[in-house]
Amino acid sequence: VASWGGDLLDRGILTISLAPRDNHEAQVQFALERGIPAILGVISTQRLPFPSGSFDMAHCSRCLIPWTEFGGIYLQEINRILRPGGFWVLSGPPVNYERRWRGWNTTVEEQRSDYEKLQDLLTSMCFKLYNKKDDIAVWQKAKDHNCYDKLPRDTYPPKCDDSLEPDSGWYTPLRACFVVPDPKYKKSALTYMPKWPERLHATPERITTVQGTSTSAFNHDNSKWKKRIQHYKKLLPELGTEKIRNVMDMNTAYGGFAAALINDPLWVMNVVSSYGPNTLPVVFDRGLIGTFHDWCEMKYVMLEMDRILRPGGHAIIRESTYFVDAIATMAKGMRWVCHKANTEYNVETEKMLICQKKLWQSSNSGSR
Repeated sequence: VASWGGDLLDRGILTISLAPRDNHEAQVQFALERGIPAILGVISTQRLPFPSGSFDMAHCSRCLIPWTEFGGIYLQEINRILRPGGFWVLSGPPVNYERRWRGWNTTVEEQRSDYEKLQDLLTSMCFKLYNKKDDIAVWQKAKDHNCYDKLPRDTYPPKCDDSLEPDSGWYTPLRACFVVPDPKYKKSALTYMPKWPERLHATPERITTVQGTSTSAFNHDNSKWKKRIQHYKKLLPELGTEKIRNVMDMNTAYGGFAAALINDPLWVMNVVSSYGPNTLPVVFDRGLIGTFHDWCEMKYVMLEMDRILRPGGHAIIRESTYFVDAIATMAKGMRWVCHKANTEYNVETEKMLICQKKLWQSSNSGSR
């Protein structure tokens, strides 16, 4: 139920907890009820919905994933989403097999073999054992290209070629190869990134990967959202208080909305369109969290919003005047309570809809 993520959140570290679509699915709901970031996700046949180099640290506690099977494909995915200089923490089998093997229904020889295979696989991808104590082992991914340049051409597992975009994370199949970080982006390594909270407002180096954007566009987005949030808090006084904890920005660009709320007692899940410009690396480089999604896959987006919004929760919708009127009609049909408002620019072409989902029950209480 994401207790580890909750402990880190108390220390000012944003952590996404993942649980698969099986009997653990309810754990995501429990985590969100506690106000802790969590999503459904599983390492199986497709990449996780994150770009390369997203996380400073990845942690797995007794997840029992066969890391060295199938050519090490699952660990290669961890390598992809971990930024250079980042840490991978494993707690549980086969770490500390010398003392724990009797409780794992196996033999010491099997566990020793599993640990040695794991260590060899990590070494082949330029990870080094950073620290080890009791049941916990920490490996660090290479900070620069020195190790990658020394790998033989026929190394195994092989390096990924250029046929698959490393930042693609939406319905992208896993491949039995490991992603080598682009040497052009040296400042994206954990060692060389600005420290928090300076990192939040520093222009990420990888912004140059987004076509049609620039440092000035990034700074303008920051300024724009600072002004917008001031206006939003006037329209929705609960925003920025302890009444609102879990927030989703359904169509973020650089995470400006989340950055403007960073000092408030809430966290924001930034959603980047899977078919638009891929700005999610920029979001993660700022120290924020997010995921890919395609809202157009859903025929009825408003119904999906109603599903994931808790009773008493709020929705802020900003659109052209025509669409705001149409959305207001649909919201009324879902028994939301809404009121129309002006934007901070007070123009007629764009309006806002401030809505609240109410808790209601059907008047038809007949037989099931």
